[in-house]
Amino acid sequence: MTTNPLYQELIDSFNETFQDYKKRNMSNLEALSKTYEDFELIMNQGDLQKAIILIEYCEKVMQQPYIFYKSKDYLINYLKEINYDLVKKELSSMQYDELIKKRDKAISELNNKPLTNSARARWYYSELTTEVINYYKTIFQSDITAEQLIKKTLDRFKRDCKNTKSEKFVVYITLAEQLLSSGLINSIDFESLKTVLKEYNVEELGEQLTNNEKEELQARIDKVLKVL
Repeated sequence: MTTNPLYQELIDSFNETFQDYKKRNMSNLEALSKTYEDFELIMNQGDLQKAIILIEYCEKVMQQPYIFYKSKDYLINYLKEINYDLVKKELSSMQYDELIKKRDKAISELNNKPLTNSARARWYYSELTTEVINYYKTIFQSDITAEQLIKKTLDRFKRDCKNTKSEKFVVYITLAEQLLSSGLINSIDFESLKTVLKEYNVEELGEQLTNNEKEELQARIDKVLKVL
């Protein structure tokens, strides 16, 4: 069979939709979830559509540090349930071989992916830390005040701070670290951050973070509080 244009069209459309959601200040996890929802009707059109979209979804899941424990078996079983004999009839040999290689890689990596029991957090620990740092860098200017930096950053991550305590503390500690690195330690506006950081209680985080992440977050908070 000749090359089926639908194959690449669906891949490109899935990735473009994912990037569109990312531009709305969503985490990778939330953007991926929204993208998957958008393509569910297309997946119901046939095994070809289902295979292409599901494998693209799994590839992006593999880029995350963890996978929700219930999702692992669901995705593996879903990948195996597809009728690949029907898919083979609709693709060129090259396209089919590529798809099967991607499927096999996805199943292998899913089996070895670290698991998380937390389904609520939108951002992963390292991902959110990086996102806050990058945002801070985009708004920082030599004449900007600590008050303005704090307000802009907390407004940007307001929804995330309300989602889970772990996300809130990651935002606050990363913002505090960036302000310190900018030499704004003497600002009275630091008190609002300091008050929140003092409330940190590892027992309240449950399974939102791994034990190593909890320890690292505690160490970061302790280090900043010693300076303030």
